[in-house]
Amino acid sequence: MITSTDKLLIEKLKSLPIDYWDFRENDTKEYTHGLHNYPAMMVYPISRNIIRLVKELQPVHALFDPFTGSGTVLVEGMLSGIETVAGNDINPLALLLTKVKTTPIQHDLLSKAADALLSQISSRRNELSWALDSIDSYIIDTLGLDVAGKKGWGDEAPKYLKQFCVEKKLDISIPDFKNIGYWFRPRVILELSIIESEIKDIKDKDIRDFIYIALSESIRFVSNRRNGEFKMFRMPVAKVQTFNPNVFNEFKNILIRNVKKMQDFSEALEKANASPKVSVFRNDACTLNDAPDDTYDLVITSPPYGDSKTTVAYGEYSRLSLQWINLFDLTEKEIMGVDRSLMGGKKYRNGFEFTLKSPTLRESLGRIKDTDVERAGDVYSFYADLDASLKSIATKTCSGGYQFWVVGNRTVKNELLKTDVIITELAPKYGLTPVFTVNRNIPNKVMPSQNSPTNVSGITGSTMTKEHIIILRKN
Repeated sequence: MITSTDKLLIEKLKSLPIDYWDFRENDTKEYTHGLHNYPAMMVYPISRNIIRLVKELQPVHALFDPFTGSGTVLVEGMLSGIETVAGNDINPLALLLTKVKTTPIQHDLLSKAADALLSQISSRRNELSWALDSIDSYIIDTLGLDVAGKKGWGDEAPKYLKQFCVEKKLDISIPDFKNIGYWFRPRVILELSIIESEIKDIKDKDIRDFIYIALSESIRFVSNRRNGEFKMFRMPVAKVQTFNPNVFNEFKNILIRNVKKMQDFSEALEKANASPKVSVFRNDACTLNDAPDDTYDLVITSPPYGDSKTTVAYGEYSRLSLQWINLFDLTEKEIMGVDRSLMGGKKYRNGFEFTLKSPTLRESLGRIKDTDVERAGDVYSFYADLDASLKSIATKTCSGGYQFWVVGNRTVKNELLKTDVIITELAPKYGLTPVFTVNRNIPNKVMPSQNSPTNVSGITGSTMTKEHIIILRKN
């Protein structure tokens, strides 16, 4: 049943210009939003405007994002002065990004620490410049290894680098993870090792984590990964052979930029006289065991569009950062398995029993199943997790609280999966009333321009260009 408050909200939404939610001209990187890139980030003006609209209708005391990603919703909740702000994610890199982006640091302390660190790294690099200048030649010419190949150098890079350090009496700790040499040239590994060892010695944990974020962003740009890819695709061999990134300058520029963004964020919070309580949970969104029940009067979230294997691979995107900056004591197996732990990770190889209350999904799955039973199982697995998430998030939402779900409708086996409609069909079972759906163009969301809707190599199609903001209310 639609309430009088629902009607007012619908009126406000209908009165907005048709392109209101597109935000084509906005700077989406202001404040701590711009500290680090992340796949499929929800641009902050969406959250900012949702919060403003809801606050005009009823008080907002507690905000929750169960799929927090890089923390966009939480940052906006803090800036708007909401007293309690909480997020949840299962990807360790997302948790680190959210923690850093929502932890204001006094500018004088941060600037002083950053300057001191850059000075220390610069001094150490100068001392070891002869080693940095000779390592590629040692690997390529002396040992005769192909740094653009996988065999020999790629899978045994730590052994050869440690051998070099022993021979040259160098005190450099070399990380050891699978195929490090495949993703990084010899000099790059030494340079990153020097930077990481200096960051590790910083005593203030908040400052240390902040600077690790700059290192994480740098790792993407100095690795052999193709730019603009979320999945692990390497540059062509010819480009790897000539790739010569300036690791220190990359790190330095990102860190200086980030220090300024944190200053802007801290000053904005101070100006707003905002000091919210912030919590970040590391739970499966299907259970949300650590989040309190009946607490949040506003939920703003953007769940994955589908399983990580065939849509946005959050785990693959995060992998190199987690291998270099392992603040969560993860094993190699756990790092490699992040995508399998996300929504849709369960596999149905031999079919499935459809139990979800969505006729739209049932029809779509029937058509996909006629073409590919296994892919139909992948799709069902994702929506089964989405259904469980709807249930758990409903228990965390207080009576009368609104939920805003920002979703995209993906295509699998040429079948358009109408996630916006599916959510409105699943929600009532958990005491959630569908109120309204807003459509928006996505001119600036960080997404690949093409994907493979058939999951067949070489056959691509355009990815979604629209999103849908589904509004639900807890009865």
